[in-house]
Amino acid sequence: MGMDDVSRRHVVKAGAGGLGVLALGGVSLSAEGAESKENDMDQETVRVAVVQQGSVPGAVEANRGKALGFAREALEGGVDIILFHEELLVGYVANLKELAEEVDGPTTRAFQSLLAGSDALILWGLTEREGDRYYIAATLVGAGGVVANYRKTHLWWKDKGLRHEPSFYQPGNELVTFEVKGHKSGVMICYDGDFPEMTRAYANLDCRMLFWLNNRGERGHGEVTRLAATNSMIMAVSCVCGKNERGYVCRGGSNITNHDGRLLTEIWDREGIIYADVEPGAVPAARRDNPWYVGRRGDLYCRYV
Repeated sequence: MGMDDVSRRHVVKAGAGGLGVLALGGVSLSAEGAESKENDMDQETVRVAVVQQGSVPGAVEANRGKALGFAREALEGGVDIILFHEELLVGYVANLKELAEEVDGPTTRAFQSLLAGSDALILWGLTEREGDRYYIAATLVGAGGVVANYRKTHLWWKDKGLRHEPSFYQPGNELVTFEVKGHKSGVMICYDGDFPEMTRAYANLDCRMLFWLNNRGERGHGEVTRLAATNSMIMAVSCVCGKNERGYVCRGGSNITNHDGRLLTEIWDREGIIYADVEPGAVPAARRDNPWYVGRRGDLYCRYV
């Protein structure tokens, strides 16, 4: 889908209902009431917004202001979660240590303030500082503050200079899950997703949605469809657009892909917001019937790891 095919507020709806799991959280319901509530949750849609933003490396204040503007616009569209790209404010710059923020830093607090009175969530790419350590992180923010924080587990090493990530950052060592309207979800960052084991691991953790943040030339649907289809995973994928620190033009390709690998919406070559109404309740039934998921031989593979 080219740039002429995608409007700034492109909205699609993913079809197909399915079965799901209800966490009752201490509320006692009759069997009939619980089943009815389960069915309601299974048929409920989640509105996802992915922002494709052109961020100037190192221009923290300008990048933050633009991101808040996009977030404001997405919230007006009634979204449940907004996804931004990896290293949203800082990018790859020599003075990243001066520009890095703590998890509960000024940008998180600005997003939190914007979310006041809302149940929506914002997942954004933080260049994180913790003491004298630095991480490439993805921070999930709600009206109450930080909900979760994921640190990139696979650092890109096959490059020189600013993009030789192990020279500047520590790797994370944990997968992170969270809930969006009661649906378990996961997160990964750029190079993480080049390892199919990551998406499969989140599927094995019963995640129905996976959010993938990127900061590279492009990350279009062509790199997402098989991961989504073989794991029955709804995937929201963000990427930067515009010129990077080397002057290279990043095309973006941010997209939302359904659990069957079908493209729902995509954006190339410009800034904007894409939206999709997805149905995570359809994922468990789809996964139970997925030959590329059900047929796996974990007992076999683990002998060779």
